Amino acid sequence: MQKKIIYCDCGGEIVSQEIKESISNFLYKEKVDAIQLSDLCGLCVSEKHDVRNIISFQFPTLVVACHPRAVKKLLEFAGVESNLDNLSFLNLRETSIDEIVSTLKNFCNDEPALQTEHISETNWPSWYPVIDYERCSACGQCSDFCLFGVYEKVDGIVKVVNPKGCKNSCPACARICPETAIIFPKYKHGGAISGSDSIDEAAEHQRQGQDLKTILGSDIYKALEMRKAKRQSIIKADAMRKAIEERDRAKEQ
Repeated sequence: MQKKIIYCDCGGEIVSQEIKESISNFLYKEKVDAIQLSDLCGLCVSEKHDVRNIISFQFPTLVVACHPRAVKKLLEFAGVESNLDNLSFLNLRETSIDEIVSTLKNFCNDEPALQTEHISETNWPSWYPVIDYERCSACGQCSDFCLFGVYEKVDGIVKVVNPKGCKNSCPACARICPETAIIFPKYKHGGAISGSDSIDEAAEHQRQGQDLKTILGSDIYKALEMRKAKRQSIIKADAMRKAIEERDRAKEQ
């Protein structure tokens, strides 16, 4: 039976260079039917159509990347159904090199095949959140908190509408999410925020309470209202700036 390996080289440098080299050497030597992605996070924003085409709906496909929960939500963000029976995942964050190579060997095709590569944008760190809708309560705290228009709440559903507006290495909205539903796949410190499949609910609840107090203070609702007003002010100022730029360009023509 034909099989396919999709390997993310991880532009976020979360996976060690030793692991990357071991995988690349294995794929090269074995001439495995593999698709190498420079950065799945970036491709799920800039090349959604390609990502949908890469995932196979016909035969077994092994996705070699970071936490499966994070990868599934990335694929869903790109419009791919992630719970297909033919899809399996190899977690490079929590698996030893020997286990990785062993899993690849057990999965691989017997016949050699050429590899193809898909390269993401290099001028953007691909830092942005994805939402685990199995946990999200649509409270909208993330949307009210974010000053940069990353989120939008429409018809009772919170969506990531402006991933490139997210500020690099800022996971604050995930820290205050009451349901631990926000994932930053490139978050280096692990845990639920990075998309770990294993979540200590009690510890996360305690951490979230501490983070809420640290980030928003004692009056959480007042702080969120102030953030929301500030975000609207920023959006209006940005719209005015763009309008002035367009007017000035029109004058010059």
